[in-house]
Amino acid sequence: MNMQSIIYAHRNRDIERIKISFESLRKQKLQNFEVIFVDYGSEDSLVKELENITKEFPFVRFYHLPVPQVLWNKSKALNYGITKASGDYVFIADIDLIFHPETSMLWENLQNPDKFNLFKLGYLDKEESQQLSKNYEFDKLKPQRFGDVNGMIFTSREGLLRVNGLDEFFHFYGAEDEDLFARLENAGYKREHREEKYFYHQWHQSFSGSEDKLLTGNPRVKNIMRINQRHFERNRERGIIKPLRQQGVGSFISSERAKVLKNPNIKLKIPNILARVEHFLREELPSRKGEVVQVKFFEDEYYASWKYRLKKSLGKQTQPYISMKEVNDMILKEILYNYRDHNYSFRLGNDLKSIVFCVEV
Repeated sequence: MNMQSIIYAHRNRDIERIKISFESLRKQKLQNFEVIFVDYGSEDSLVKELENITKEFPFVRFYHLPVPQVLWNKSKALNYGITKASGDYVFIADIDLIFHPETSMLWENLQNPDKFNLFKLGYLDKEESQQLSKNYEFDKLKPQRFGDVNGMIFTSREGLLRVNGLDEFFHFYGAEDEDLFARLENAGYKREHREEKYFYHQWHQSFSGSEDKLLTGNPRVKNIMRINQRHFERNRERGIIKPLRQQGVGSFISSERAKVLKNPNIKLKIPNILARVEHFLREELPSRKGEVVQVKFFEDEYYASWKYRLKKSLGKQTQPYISMKEVNDMILKEILYNYRDHNYSFRLGNDLKSIVFCVEV
């Protein structure tokens, strides 16, 4: 009987659904697994709760990566988990999953160094999900629907390392799983679709796409799903096995290294004037190699004035301004394309009228 590793990636989700997922693993008829739970930059208060919860489940190994200053990157979190896994075979899980009691027995029979397995996922509605905090029988739960497109995969750890894990270009959500599957196939592994209905998804409120269009406290980029999809298509078109521009697997910015961001070489303030923002990001910032640069982008008072609105409505010549959402998107895209592996921090002001970006160039 071989040890199997189940990897979760997490940031700032509610404790109850995590506990429900772990409880379904406690009910496994075959306890031949470990859980590698990677927290990628959650708030300190939640981290303490997670530490306490994971102690209740002896099969869980908890890793907290103190990176709240960087953007959510599921690929980086999972790649770190892959490096910590003890099992020869790995299952990539989801915080919202509950498992059939015979899941680990199924995995025991699926171990094959030349294949990777994908699974159906049943989606529970809100009412069905409320039963999960009580004593429930898995077979009596009634999913609304089943889907074949999800991030769950069971494969060898060796195979994941051979393709350098997940592509860390992918930020926020979307396409990192499809990309991994395609690159495993490019490396010669055979894709197998399983029909067992062993995985159910707890209901949660939809992560609204409006966050891509509006500025909220949760950093997002307009059109990010399509950008991620295009990156996946590019990798597929070129037959990529190992992600381009990615060195190794599982690296992250340590809290010790992040301390240098507190002592920048230069501090700047830039209003939301298009030319100022664009010139700084495209020309000034790259010219500061070797320096730690902190810049505060802010909404100019003139931008909200009646005088500006009047001139704009009359079509009179005026300095082009952009919204703070547009500033946000320009910065985040620079991070995605050029600074994703740098030591950086990104913080939105509480009033959403300022953004502080600091980077070790």
